[in-house]
Amino acid sequence: MNFKRVAIIGVNCISVSIALKLKEQKEPPEIVGYDGEAVAADLARSMGAFDRAERKPGRACQGADLVIVTVPLSAIRDTFAAIGPHLEPGCLVTDTAPLKAPVMRWAKETLPRNVYFAGGHPVPNPALVGFDPLEGLDEASADLLVEALYFFTTPGDLPNGDAFADLAVALDAHPYFIDATEHDGLHAGVEGLPDLLAVALLRATVGAPGWEEMRKLAGRSFAAAANAADSGDERRITVFLNRENVLLHLNILLGELIRLRDLLSQDDPEPLEETFAAAAEGRDGWIQERERGMWTKERVFSKESMPALGQQVSQMLFGGSLTRRLRERSDRSR
Repeated sequence: MNFKRVAIIGVNCISVSIALKLKEQKEPPEIVGYDGEAVAADLARSMGAFDRAERKPGRACQGADLVIVTVPLSAIRDTFAAIGPHLEPGCLVTDTAPLKAPVMRWAKETLPRNVYFAGGHPVPNPALVGFDPLEGLDEASADLLVEALYFFTTPGDLPNGDAFADLAVALDAHPYFIDATEHDGLHAGVEGLPDLLAVALLRATVGAPGWEEMRKLAGRSFAAAANAADSGDERRITVFLNRENVLLHLNILLGELIRLRDLLSQDDPEPLEETFAAAAEGRDGWIQERERGMWTKERVFSKESMPALGQQVSQMLFGGSLTRRLRERSDRSR
């Protein structure tokens, strides 16, 4: 990795972890940070993540040959617009947002043509981080992204995708190039759909008659199922921006709910028992796979192999072409 100066725009657990790891390089780059909350940037500097902190995002980007934007999804477009005039010609720009299609569109609309952008989404190794969300800076670590899966989405004409792969390798992560639409389709099933389920559950219970008495019985199972409704603003924005993919999964879910309703209307308990058993088996298999770590052993993928990689991810998680299969299932469930 030959970066001399890295700008990190936005302070959170992921960005500070990236900075701490880069500082461990044999020839570490100078790292300049910025956050809208100056206290957060100063705290990251005191932790050794930043060499200095700037009070304006544009100033932080001056002279940088790599810029990593780690602000919330809702702030990315405005951040791109703010830093665009200050980017060095030829510098690399990436982000860490959970959706990629809208970010790729915003980058094309706002960033200058003389810089190179690739969307990024680092996913920590589940065997190392568990299920709890990574939030506070006290959870930041130079080793947080060791064996992580680092998704990259690039425009078709990007000449130096290998430089982004080098960034992932420097973090001891697995770079994985994938089409932006494919990535967001995967995200919809495991993030967007649970968010909507949590909202529906709460509206059907907390907002329903009888909740005053019902709440006396609500415990861990209810809390776990409703947990995805926390931090609603950013989740709502993510679901809305990815709504086409989320709708495909939602239609499939509606079909499954109707099937469960039909099973409950029968006097025979065996079909329902079989459904519960099959679901439990699927969940147990997923948990066991997750505890073993990430889903791929490959280290670096070239930009030329991106289409095959997008297909590989969907086959790995869903057994085939994601969009085609979801549309077929969605049509059948209607």
